[in-house]
Amino acid sequence: MKNKNAYIGVFDSGAGGLTVVKHIMEMMPDENILYFGDTAHLPYGTKSEKQIKEFATNDVAFLNGFELKSLVIACNTADSVARETLIKEFDMPIYGVIDPAAKKAATVSKNGKIGIMATTATVRSDAYARRIRHYRKDAEVFSLACPLLVPLVENRRYKKEDIVVSTILQEYLDQLTVHGIDTLVLGCTHYPLLIDAVQSLVPDITIVSSSEEAVINLKNSLEATRQISDTPGSERRFYVSDDADAFRKNAEVFLNEKLGSEVIQVSV
Repeated sequence: MKNKNAYIGVFDSGAGGLTVVKHIMEMMPDENILYFGDTAHLPYGTKSEKQIKEFATNDVAFLNGFELKSLVIACNTADSVARETLIKEFDMPIYGVIDPAAKKAATVSKNGKIGIMATTATVRSDAYARRIRHYRKDAEVFSLACPLLVPLVENRRYKKEDIVVSTILQEYLDQLTVHGIDTLVLGCTHYPLLIDAVQSLVPDITIVSSSEEAVINLKNSLEATRQISDTPGSERRFYVSDDADAFRKNAEVFLNEKLGSEVIQVSV
């Protein structure tokens, strides 16, 4: 039995995984969180499978140097490409973002036509389509690579009033709505910051956030195994592989609060 007050490890290529951290803070406020952002190799979505597996393995090896009770792959790209590699390499409960979001989308869609906005690597893996059809055999899945969105969000460009943001989103969304989708998965943990902008452009479409669904799944699993922290208060530690100052600025946007802890730059 693992120490229920040990850290939940969370990693991503950059700041996007902080949308997962924010949901953990909201749903399980007493949990200790250890975050690693591999900002030196951002973004993962344009990298080869070999590179993604190598980077993800190094990320988890770093986090595994601390006492973890579970790990969240807070990066759709890493989840789609490196999940099986990580499960074989590390002896700990590992939770992804794709399966919970796929299950939710398959459940809430009324007409079975589901759009996916994701990185190039996630779309190339076909992971969302496979998992959605696992839960709903008749589903029609339309996946679209959206390579411009992560750089926008990392540069704190996400508000619906931003004409650049709305123009780029409209171009992407038009390629999905033409298929008659009634449900849209934000298949990258950076994208939830764009949810207001997306919803304003497609108000009649149900939006599924991979970040939120991942944490709902994590909480259910920790409750089922009696691993929810029973100590009031929480500790959050943040590590990055490059540019701690830029990450800190992004973190305050993603978490909507000033960081109470230092962001530490490390080599992995």
